[in-house]
Formats: sequence, structure tokens, C-alpha cells
Amino acid sequence: MRKNIYLVLFGLLLGIGAVSCDNESEDLFEQTAAERKNEAIKEYDEALKSAENGWLFQYFPEEEQKYGGYNYIVKFKEQDSVIVWMEGEADPETSMYDVIAYGGPVLTFNTYNSLMHEYATPSVAEYNAKGGDFEFLLMSNEDDVITLKGIKTQNKMRLIKMTETPEEYFAKTKEVMDFLVGASMGTTIKETPVTVIPGNRVLTFNYNDGKENVSEDVAFLPTDKGIRLYEAIEILGVSAQDFTLNKEAKQFTSDNGELTIDIAFAPVDLTKARWSINIAEEADRSAAVKAAWDVAYGANAKTWGEALYSEVFLGLCYEKSGDIGSSFYSFTSAGKAYRSHYNLSFGGVVGHDDYLNVIKLNGGFNWKWYGHLESMVNFISDNAPYKTEVDNADDPTVVKLTSVNNPDVWFVLRK
Repeated sequence: MRKNIYLVLFGLLLGIGAVSCDNESEDLFEQTAAERKNEAIKEYDEALKSAENGWLFQYFPEEEQKYGGYNYIVKFKEQDSVIVWMEGEADPETSMYDVIAYGGPVLTFNTYNSLMHEYATPSVAEYNAKGGDFEFLLMSNEDDVITLKGIKTQNKMRLIKMTETPEEYFAKTKEVMDFLVGASMGTTIKETPVTVIPGNRVLTFNYNDGKENVSEDVAFLPTDKGIRLYEAIEILGVSAQDFTLNKEAKQFTSDNGELTIDIAFAPVDLTKARWSINIAEEADRSAAVKAAWDVAYGANAKTWGEALYSEVFLGLCYEKSGDIGSSFYSFTSAGKAYRSHYNLSFGGVVGHDDYLNVIKLNGGFNWKWYGHLESMVNFISDNAPYKTEVDNADDPTVVKLTSVNNPDVWFVLRK
């Protein structure tokens, strides 16, 4: 009986202590939790509307940022309307927005806007859209920069108060992107060569860390001065995120001064037209090239009983779909032709203005049926880079490519 009384008394003391603690925690704030939440919403809404020129929105869709980053400019107005500009689009679009409570203050673009919802609108082909956000948790507001996080992707993004018009800012980002067309990049860190392959607003850094080959993808977007990576990349102890472009020096230099990336351009731009190697023409290729093509021809005959066309196409192989790389044509005995394509990147080599590099990307149109032709693709890419000789420096129509590492491998491209 006495034991039970002690237990009851102990329970009462715990209860009193808990109430006391609750009262003390409540006394720490002059406002209730609901009042504090409403105050935060009000402060963010006022901040959003305070920017006379709007905010630069550095937006990264998809949880792995595979589409890269894009710049928006958003101007918040009274009656909860917002004007949205997007780089690459001529005209802005107006819709509605709100700041709501959802585990914290959340900015939501709550009526359809074709620009703001570009990566978040499902379609028949993409029922999950492109994995973009239209609702964002507002995390902090410091020094005219609002940090926010996508509710769906959890990607961290930024709103930066603008000091110029959308037209002025987007003209600068376009300059950066235009300069990078056809660019290849590279650097050296602690005597280790690092190749940097630009893709669709994604940079691929390739290097050897002393133990193994490393390939790391990082999304980027253009800025008014250069580029910004989604997150800082660290290579061999060197870290960088923001870079300034120096066009004359053909370099990106990180704002922290730790990393400089050299930029090179292909001596011949193969991406604007279709070029071909005529394997049947002895004067247009070496014996080594013919032997490699014979292997692909035999594999194709064995797999499908079809004849491989004697021209191998490079560059912009199919204009309608924008296929850049290498295409092959395979003919049945009835004369029906099938095209297959492998995506390649054609770029320059840092320090060698007359070198052309060829880098494998991935299989493209019909490649799942013609993967046995990859031996020819490997032959072309493995023997890169190539020294180029052109018939006309201003407007070449014939280009001879000779492997830098194996002069027995050479072929002639004709536009």
C-alpha cells in the first residue's frame, strides 16, 4: 500500500515538473507558435514584394539536377500576382503566388504559368513531368539573398535581389552560353590532368585520384559573369563553385581563386552539318580504318544478315532530330535501310588549336538493335585526338583527320 502511495506521489511530482517546464518554454516566446508562423509568412511576403527589379531565381529541376540549372526572374506584386521571365523566352508571363504555412513558410506558384511550371507540368510522354518544383520552403533571408528548397526535389536554390532589368541580365547569360558552344575544357590539379566535358548544362569532370578513374557530373547555370555549379565540386583537395569567364584568356577562374579551367574550341565545327567517311574510297581512309569497318560489317551481317553501307556519317547526322555523333545505315536484301546512331561529342584540345577530340556519350536512335557496331565507334573515339587538315580555313568542306597517337589511323571527312 505504501509503495503505491509513493508511486502516485512520484507521478504527481513528474506531472507538476512537466507543466512547469511547458510553462517556462512558453514564456520564452512573446508569441504563440501560430503567431510566429504568421509573422514569418508576413516578413517573407513583404521581402518578396520589396524588390523593385524583382529577384533572380537560380532554379535547378529534378532531384539529380540532370537538366542543369536555369535562370528565372520573378517580380512579386500586390494582390499576390507575380511576373515571370525565363532565359531564352522573349515574353514574360503573369500568374499568382502565395506564401503559406507548410512545415514552415512556403512560396508556392499556385496558378499555372507555362514558364514557371515548365519542368513541373506532366505530359503523355512524361507523366511525372521533368521532376521540377513549383513550391519552395523559404529557409533564410540574408544580404538580399533568399535561400529556398524545392519541396519535391529538396534541391537548394536562391533568390537574389536584382539591380538591373531582366533584359540586361539575360543578355549577359546568353553571351556566356553562346561562347561555350562547341567548347571543350580541361585543367591540371596537383599535376593531375582533369578533363571537363560540357553537356546540357552539366559539366562532367574526369580524372584519376591516384587509386581509380573518377567521373563526376555537376549541374551548372550561366551567370552574368560566368557560371555557377549547383554545389561546390572538390577535386584532389581543391574546391570551387562560382566561376568568372575571361573570354580573351579562354578561361574560367573560380571566385575563390583555387581553380582555373582552360577552354578550347574544335578547329572544325562538325555539329552544323553531316560529314562522311567513304570507306569504299581507298584515298579517303587508311588500311587500319578499313580493317575496323570490316569488323563492324561482319558483325552486322552475322547479327541481321544485312549489308552495312560503306559511308560512316559523323557530325550532325540527322538534322530533324538533332542527332550529333556517328550514324550507320544497314540495308536488307530487299533494299530497305535502317539507320542507327551513337551520340558523340566533338571538341578541341587545350593547348592544340588544330586538334579535334572525339568523346563517346551514349547510344542513340536504334542503337539497342545495332550495338554490335560499337566497335567502329570505339575505334574512332579511342584513336582521338586527331590532327586536322582542311581544304578551306574559312569554310571547310574536306577535312583530313590523323590520329595524334597512331598516324596509321587517318580518314577524310567530306561535307
